[in-house]
Amino acid sequence: MELPFHLRALPPEALDVLRFFGGLDEPLAHASIIMEEVGLSERAFGKVVRRLVTKGYLQMGGDQIYRLTDFGQTALEELSDYDETAPQEESFDEDESASAERQIVRRLVIALPRCLAAGSSSSVQVGFNRAAVDVPPVELVVRLSVVNGEPLRPQERTYHLGREADHHTFQVTPGRYTRMRLRVQVYQLGPNPDDIAVAGGLYVDVPVAAAADENRAAFGADIIVTV
Repeated sequence: MELPFHLRALPPEALDVLRFFGGLDEPLAHASIIMEEVGLSERAFGKVVRRLVTKGYLQMGGDQIYRLTDFGQTALEELSDYDETAPQEESFDEDESASAERQIVRRLVIALPRCLAAGSSSSVQVGFNRAAVDVPPVELVVRLSVVNGEPLRPQERTYHLGREADHHTFQVTPGRYTRMRLRVQVYQLGPNPDDIAVAGGLYVDVPVAAAADENRAAFGADIIVTV
């Protein structure tokens, strides 16, 4: 049989990532496990996962955990049918079409009161620490969503992030629960309209009570951006 067009448009290493998910009992894995099992460098993995997430084969949760989507599962079944009747694709040469792109780590930080007051609006600061060295600027989108609170729809802010630190302030209102979950997802925008890569994120469960504790706490996570 012939490989479907949408799969033929993917680089061979992306097909290897799909095959890797096909061998898992549960279709989710951490980025480091994928790189180790498939044999990808960080640079090659960054290119592959950007394509697979953008095209809807994978989605990323917190802490760089990737999950196969329903569309990805269908594509994997198509790929498995093809593999039964055709030789497996050759491994991708990561030096092919090499560019000057490189990946760097930036520190994502979220700061907020240690305890929120039910029904009262609170400020949440989400930003990035100053980089240790000079880096080219990148365009990032931060999406903040809440569980057990408002707003019901995710809030988004765009960051034009260079070496210096930067942050934005979001407003959230917890409901009458004992905890509210804040989830932050970071996406990197590329030169093309559909060039969107998942850079990382985190989530925090914040206590909720009748009165707020205005002493602030900070939480952080590393994200990966391509420059």
